[in-house]
Amino acid sequence: MGYVPNHTVNFELYKIFYYAASSLNFSKAASTLHVTQSAVSQAIKSLESQLDIALFYRQGRNVTLTYEGEVLFQHVEKAYHFFRSAENAIHNIKSLDEGTIFIGASDTITRLFLIDSIKSFHLQYPKVKISINNRPSSRSIEKLEKGELDIAIINVMPNFDYEDLELFPLTTLEHVLVSSAPVDPLQVHLSDWLEQPLVSLEKKSTTRRILEAYYENNGLEMKPAFEFGSFDVVLEAIHAGMGIGFVPKRIASDLIGSKELYEIKIVEPIPSIDIGILINKSKPISIATQKYLEILKNNEGKVIFGE
Repeated sequence: MGYVPNHTVNFELYKIFYYAASSLNFSKAASTLHVTQSAVSQAIKSLESQLDIALFYRQGRNVTLTYEGEVLFQHVEKAYHFFRSAENAIHNIKSLDEGTIFIGASDTITRLFLIDSIKSFHLQYPKVKISINNRPSSRSIEKLEKGELDIAIINVMPNFDYEDLELFPLTTLEHVLVSSAPVDPLQVHLSDWLEQPLVSLEKKSTTRRILEAYYENNGLEMKPAFEFGSFDVVLEAIHAGMGIGFVPKRIASDLIGSKELYEIKIVEPIPSIDIGILINKSKPISIATQKYLEILKNNEGKVIFGE
């Protein structure tokens, strides 16, 4: 006959399981929930009994999740954050006098595209907080999928399927190849600079993957001599004479204008990076988040959500 799902499980048991699985400590879970440790243990036993599975390995005071417990936690974690988001959305429906917008974005995207809109939003809605989680785009996507973020502003990977997420275009970021030493103003080929040390973002970043594809499409292999986690550090390294590198034109333009950096004009067109807004289709967008996106749209002059 097979396993029949138990739809009568009390959701309070899942809440207790979430806190116990998050901390892997029944005592901490009890303290957070303001109940006794015995109540947490009994709730977990009840949930295990109703689901007919073991959720935890218990070895003395050490507690770990079983495989089944890990699978359940992945789903319960998402549900927990969605419930918290729904509560926050209800508060925001009542007024814009409270609440927090959780945004995932890299350091570079925050600096170049979000600061002005955040400032404008704060002037209009000073009681609504904005929390920026500065992580690479790949990490922001993971947190958005879990329901930990309201929106993510990301570097868009071409031809990538974002599955249950919805992507809206925001703007485009042009890149230039620069050097700290004067260069021939005439256009040259990318292959002419392979012997120069290359300063790059770390391998897991979207921009790095797009540039690797760029090299590959031109029959070359990208071999950085130095790798860093942010463009600010990449720019500092190039400025210090450690090598050449690709950087956003918007953050290099002042240094190029003052001749502290020099643009290397190459024949092969350097790919631009699309910047997009990701939302989780399973998670309702709060009134505060909608208001922020309107300001962001106006700042960048883009149409968002089919308006």
